[in-house]
Amino acid sequence: MQEKRECQGWNRREFLKAAGVTIGLPFFPSLFPRTAWADGVKPPARLMFMCVPLGFIPDKNIARQGEGGVGSGKGGDDGDADRPEGWFPEEEGQKYKMPDVHASLEPYRENISFLKGLRNHKYRADPHMADNAFLTCADTMADPSKAFSNTVSCDQIAACSANMGGRDVRYRNLALGITPYWMGSSSGGLSWTDTGVPITPMQSPARVFDLLFGKEDVPAATRLLRLKQRKSVLDATLLQIKRLNSKLNAADRDKLDEVVTAVRGVEANIQREELWMNREKPQVSFSRPDEATASNSSQHAQTMFELAHAAFLTDSTRVITYEMPAIFKEVSHSDKHGLTHNGSPEGTKEAVSVDRAMSEQIANFTRMLCESKEHDGQPLIHHTLAVYGAGVWGRYHSVRSVPIMLIGHGGGKIKQGMTRAYPDSTPLANLWLTMLQACGVSKANDGTKAGDAKPAEDKPIDAFADSTGTLPGLI
Repeated sequence: MQEKRECQGWNRREFLKAAGVTIGLPFFPSLFPRTAWADGVKPPARLMFMCVPLGFIPDKNIARQGEGGVGSGKGGDDGDADRPEGWFPEEEGQKYKMPDVHASLEPYRENISFLKGLRNHKYRADPHMADNAFLTCADTMADPSKAFSNTVSCDQIAACSANMGGRDVRYRNLALGITPYWMGSSSGGLSWTDTGVPITPMQSPARVFDLLFGKEDVPAATRLLRLKQRKSVLDATLLQIKRLNSKLNAADRDKLDEVVTAVRGVEANIQREELWMNREKPQVSFSRPDEATASNSSQHAQTMFELAHAAFLTDSTRVITYEMPAIFKEVSHSDKHGLTHNGSPEGTKEAVSVDRAMSEQIANFTRMLCESKEHDGQPLIHHTLAVYGAGVWGRYHSVRSVPIMLIGHGGGKIKQGMTRAYPDSTPLANLWLTMLQACGVSKANDGTKAGDAKPAEDKPIDAFADSTGTLPGLI
């Protein structure tokens, strides 16, 4: 793949670096001979998942909501009162009226769709922490021997596929998030490994900038030596684990497998770091963010979205997750949980203001995706699929018809511009499967995943978690 992109000593990544690419700057195919793209190489697919802790507050008929959420003992599913009116359009199809809370998204309605009826119906743990299973769709209480257990998140399935997390990208995925607290997710992020271990997200926009575009102050030779030392330590660790494994019973071996997975993950990262060591990072005219950016601010969200856009534009990664702030302190000084349960006209107005501010950030990100062009002349949003939503919503933390907005076209495979209503309690995992298939994710990986000596046979992914199939009408 890399050889196909090269032309007269230049390739796309080097061009971006040398040109001092500006955020939002289009790729200029006219500067390259037409033969460079005669083989029909298409821009890669990108995936992004965004989730807001505790979700959103309906801005209509809030008093009609049912008295029950997951874990309440009342089920949260009685009657039509549990419908999130106001966040979703009331009409179905293409001729829907954009809800007031999403007014900033009106110019981009042909690039988005609202999906009703989806439910993470296996989740039965603490509703305040439903984001733990947003991308895994797991029953986190399935193992009676554990108070909490989880499975792999769909973003990690994509990150382990050759076309999205392969060696053409510097980073398999970016996990972005916020300071963890008692609502949303236990790690402050959305990603989970294949053994159900949370991936600690990067909370600091400054750290994300340094990872993507920061200069390396340590000479390459020194960094290579350090990598070799780390590999030696890992080899010794794995040898000790192998010796220990023969002495353990089955239950303890399962626990040890989690350690092995973590070590193998570090090993794979070292291999990738070696591969990219002598390739300079892209240069961007994007100032390094302030170290002190608060994770409950709109500035945090805005900067993270700008960095995500830049990461996609420079092809530094193709898979990103972002657990967004629960509230923007500039909009409301209230605690998100207290605001969720308020229910008064004043509280509802304040909550809707927060939801509107959140939607404005999504609109700004969508604008950036629309304005950036790929080498095939299509906007970046054409090759991107992003989800904006929540694991629960409303005063009683309902899991029924969770708020979901789908953004982007997945390389032209996704039909957008409408509100779609699916049968009640359609598995949320069906959406994740649809997105993975649209982006060409397979069961194979690029050979750098733990324990793999070479790439596995390329097989299209046909299931995820409790999926029953893909969502009709999208592809």
